[in-house]
Amino acid sequence: MYDVVVIGGGMTGAGVARDAALRGLKVALFEQGDYATGTSSKSSKLIHGGLRYLEQAAVRLVFESVRERSLLCRLAPHLVRPLPFLLPIYHGGPIGLERANLGLWIYDLLALFRSPHGHRTYRGAGAAALEPALRSDGMRGVIEYYDCITDDARLVLETILDARAQGADCRSYTQVTGLDRRGDGRVCGVRYRDVLSGAAGSVACHAVISAVGVWTDEVNARIGLGLDRPLLRPTKGVHLVFARQRLPIQRAVMLFAPCDGRVLFAIPWQRRTIVGTTDTDFRATADQVWADADDVDYLCASMNHFFPAARLQPSDVIATWAGLRPLVADCAQDTSAVSREHTILVRGDGVTIIAGGKITTYRRMAQQGVDATVKWLRAHSPAVLAGRRLGRRQTAKRPLPGGRAILPRDLTGVQRLAQDLARQHRIDPETADHLATTYGGRAAQLCQKMAQEPALAVPLEDDLPHVWAEIDFAVDADLARTIDDVLGRRLPILVAGRHQGLDILPSVADRMAQRLGWSPAVKAEQIRSYQELVATTRAFRQVTPSAK
Repeated sequence: MYDVVVIGGGMTGAGVARDAALRGLKVALFEQGDYATGTSSKSSKLIHGGLRYLEQAAVRLVFESVRERSLLCRLAPHLVRPLPFLLPIYHGGPIGLERANLGLWIYDLLALFRSPHGHRTYRGAGAAALEPALRSDGMRGVIEYYDCITDDARLVLETILDARAQGADCRSYTQVTGLDRRGDGRVCGVRYRDVLSGAAGSVACHAVISAVGVWTDEVNARIGLGLDRPLLRPTKGVHLVFARQRLPIQRAVMLFAPCDGRVLFAIPWQRRTIVGTTDTDFRATADQVWADADDVDYLCASMNHFFPAARLQPSDVIATWAGLRPLVADCAQDTSAVSREHTILVRGDGVTIIAGGKITTYRRMAQQGVDATVKWLRAHSPAVLAGRRLGRRQTAKRPLPGGRAILPRDLTGVQRLAQDLARQHRIDPETADHLATTYGGRAAQLCQKMAQEPALAVPLEDDLPHVWAEIDFAVDADLARTIDDVLGRRLPILVAGRHQGLDILPSVADRMAQRLGWSPAVKAEQIRSYQELVATTRAFRQVTPSAK
């Protein structure tokens, strides 16, 4: 009998399971795909305060976000790292230099001046020199400020790993098919189906927390939690990946699209450059979302306006990803104005629904969801917790697994770890840096395997830092069960690799088949499934952009 069953293994669900397990609750988590399959691995890879939300006067959201950003920098310094951003201001643009500067002062103030660095304003030649590829024509000045970049999928994974270490029963590829109820309508169990094997089962529980992101309304309907109105207004966000030499930047750049004023980013990442994001309403099924030709055309045209020498074309795109933001439905007409805040609904039948929010504030959302559920249990099922002394909230102080061996818990500590790995295990400094910033203190396990089997230290791609040891580690230690799990989320080869992993696919399949005991038929199906996935990231090439 579980105290709580969590539905959803994205960022929020993982946070809920970890928080609840750390308090001493008996927890199970069911995720219908891989951990972070949905929005949680398809973000802009940013942990940020939400500077643009100040335009909407969402001061509380920004304050909460910058506080959580600061916490995550300490809890997972290898995964949440400071990144300089530039905000260029142009004559005739949607925002003036003085107003932008005032906004950054407020931003720093809300962060209690604990940002990695305070903002600075540059004008004239100094502004133009910061990123030479940026259009200097009409530039009034540039403001430099700091937010953070992350590996979103790995942030989810480490949260799941810590939840499991505390006793949480976390299961991927397990779809919840229904709820069992007592005679009075209260939830008393959860029915599920193993997506890979087809086996069905059920578990008994006292309460349920639904944290399924953009699938909230769909799952509510499927398991009998239908409400009188949709909770969410999903919007689609698309990102494009380019070779760094096609869009050479050293800092992230925040821009306002020339055609509609929407906020865009160009971000240096994985020796590539990410461009995004779109923000458009989406009404199809959440399982079928990808970048289309119009999205790519829009982003290329916008970037060419600000980086005129780039002359980006759809043919330059290495890969794309597209995800849905689980925005709480409201009456806003402009999708960019829809609130990024979250809502928590506590039902009388023992089900708590967490909807909305953003990756930066996941820890706080999870904490509030567990608080609400514990309060409900004490009020409606006091016998469940009778005689049990639940622990205090710990997630604001307890580092994630990879962060525990990093001292000091900041970028300096990560750099020291990389130097120690290179020296102690005699590996290339660049590889050591990659392993330190990906696995934190867990990287020592990979280094030991590489020392035992030198072939595992060979790079998967000659222009990316990932090595073959990571394939085995993804299966053995990081809960990967499919090729997509490995190349799509444990390693970002799906979107960062020049061939998106198709060139190494047979070898990856062979190694995974040996470790997971796949039959030839299962291995063939895994290969086919991954090839189809790659095709969805290239789907925009099959359709001509619509007339503007």
